[in-house]
Amino acid sequence: MQISITDITFDYQNEYLGCQDRLVITPLTDRCYITLSQALGMCMGGAPAGPAGTGKTETVKDMAKMLGKYCVVFNCSDQMDFKGLGRIYKGLAQSGTWGCFDEFNRIALPVLSVAAQQIAIVLGCKKDKRKYFLFSDGDQVNMNPEFGIFITMNPTYAGRQELPENMKVQFRGVAMMVPDRQLIIRVKLASCGFIENIILARKFFTLYKLCEEQLSKQIHYDFGLRNILSVLRTLGTTKRENAHDTETVIVMRVLRDMNLSKMVSEDEPLFLSLISDLFPNLKLDKTSYAELEKALEERIEIEQLVDHQPWAMKLIQLYETQRVRHGFMVLGPSGAGKSECIGVLQRALTMTGLPHKEYRMNPKSINDGQMFGRLDVSTNDWSDGIFSALFRRSMKGKKGDNFWIVLDGPVDPHWIENLNSVLDDSKILTLANGDRLMLPPTVKLIFEPQDLDNASPATVSRCGMVYMSSDGLDWEPLLKSWVKKKDLEQENGDALCELFNSSFAEIYKWATANLTFVMEVLQV
Repeated sequence: MQISITDITFDYQNEYLGCQDRLVITPLTDRCYITLSQALGMCMGGAPAGPAGTGKTETVKDMAKMLGKYCVVFNCSDQMDFKGLGRIYKGLAQSGTWGCFDEFNRIALPVLSVAAQQIAIVLGCKKDKRKYFLFSDGDQVNMNPEFGIFITMNPTYAGRQELPENMKVQFRGVAMMVPDRQLIIRVKLASCGFIENIILARKFFTLYKLCEEQLSKQIHYDFGLRNILSVLRTLGTTKRENAHDTETVIVMRVLRDMNLSKMVSEDEPLFLSLISDLFPNLKLDKTSYAELEKALEERIEIEQLVDHQPWAMKLIQLYETQRVRHGFMVLGPSGAGKSECIGVLQRALTMTGLPHKEYRMNPKSINDGQMFGRLDVSTNDWSDGIFSALFRRSMKGKKGDNFWIVLDGPVDPHWIENLNSVLDDSKILTLANGDRLMLPPTVKLIFEPQDLDNASPATVSRCGMVYMSSDGLDWEPLLKSWVKKKDLEQENGDALCELFNSSFAEIYKWATANLTFVMEVLQV
């Protein structure tokens, strides 16, 4: 069977890929398909480029599905060397598979220069219609002309290189800038069974547009395509679970619950007023999880903490986020209760019959080789890093066990960009030795930074966000918890609390007004 895209004809490869989601075809994806097929017709590679969350990798993968081909996604990093890349190119050429190299311009410039020569040899053989070629390392490799090489790039982000000229000439560029969000929302809503999809898509799109324009500019805010798709996935699940609710109520509730968790306290009232303006005359009940809430109360009592309402609400928001995202960030200043929030929720879920285990590490205290693994140049031996070892261990866990890998430390683009392919829909960790580790559905990646000042939009768009502000946990619940844990007599505890109530607020107010602190000091 043959498939024609404009004047280029492909043989359908009949590869079984399972029953997978397909992309919504918009004018942008249409143009991308045409450009990529023209590139393949001219025996070149394809190079979609544009900002994060515009569908570059997913469009290449969807085009491969359409042609019955298997597409292998590689997350490129500065650890990659020309030998590893050469092995991949030889494998693609022999098997006739498509290879999509994500963030290709993160590879070091000297390696890119050699890679350009390797790609030129492979594509030159395809152009000459030869049965085999002599690779740069002297190996004779058989050629399957069905193969394709694609690279995706975010041109302006930190840690990216400008491609050398001998690399650029091998690829045909595709600019992917602004996806048609309203059309995507409408089609996805219709596929989930929403009858009023036109009106609801318009409201959904308008809300996100207003959020981008009117809310304060925070680095961790993302109202792009990845956020939209996670909301749409939740809408489908919620509609099936609550068949008796009206479609408008379902959309309003999911939009509120999935976005409120990342709002800073100043933006919450504005966001809620935007939602109530778009969905007038609707009053929503609080979403309840009776079994979990009971377990959380018991856990808080066991650990002698205080059931402080704003902090307890973050526990529920964290639970809702981890249900729909496999990678998310618990963000906020030191002392806001981030680690305790993760720990309490994890132990409460274990109490409800869902065993959870935690692996915790500080990624900033080690270098990339110690974190992900190192390839010995002389012997070609691979030694696993701490993160890749934890990842492998969680993959081999007992049935029914859930694992949370907590990365507690500052975020910087050097190490977190190596996790891009894990955090997006590919869910694959690609290591420098060519290993591809699939993220099981029982494993979640949790990041616990203070801020995202050094994170790129590519990282922010891939993660769910739970923002814990210093306003959510003041000094009073902390004092009550401390008194509880000290087992003081009732009258002594009350006397201590009274002393603090009469003096602490005044002292703190005076100190912040009159003193210059060397480091940031919160109430807690």
